[in-house]
Amino acid sequence: MIKQISVTFGSKSVLDKIIAKHPERDLALFSPSNNDTGLQLVDYSGEPSIFSNPVIYEVVSHTGVDNWNHYIDYVEVTPDAERRKVLNATVSNFMTDINHPEGMYSAYYMTDAENPDKKILLTLWKDKYSFIQWKNNKIDNFMAFDNFKDDFSINYHNSGYERIEE
Repeated sequence: MIKQISVTFGSKSVLDKIIAKHPERDLALFSPSNNDTGLQLVDYSGEPSIFSNPVIYEVVSHTGVDNWNHYIDYVEVTPDAERRKVLNATVSNFMTDINHPEGMYSAYYMTDAENPDKKILLTLWKDKYSFIQWKNNKIDNFMAFDNFKDDFSINYHNSGYERIEE
């Protein structure tokens, strides 16, 4: 299992140079699905980061078979200690369930290397539509905003990215 995933952000020309300089690495270039500017380069090799200003995630668990060629989605939450216990148990059940949501290839449950209280669920999908179907399913999607909206102490962030072909 990969122990860490690192990401960096920038322009296509800068990120293309990193890709060209490191052909031995497992790198994938993504564009934000909400039309924000700036691209994201993901290093999923599991090796120490090659980026000068990386965001590093420590992988806690993984399920499924990776396919980094389509759509990825991050949900980040920073719950208090009690909610972390509940979230960790819920994620553990999700990760061990062999019936993944339709169109999901795999999932990573991670912590931010700089803030281990921040929990991140990174999911890899066949397409954005498959993710949206799961996101809108209030019964199955334990990471939905609605599950956290009543607790103003929780920092919640969701972002999706579509793969850019090289």
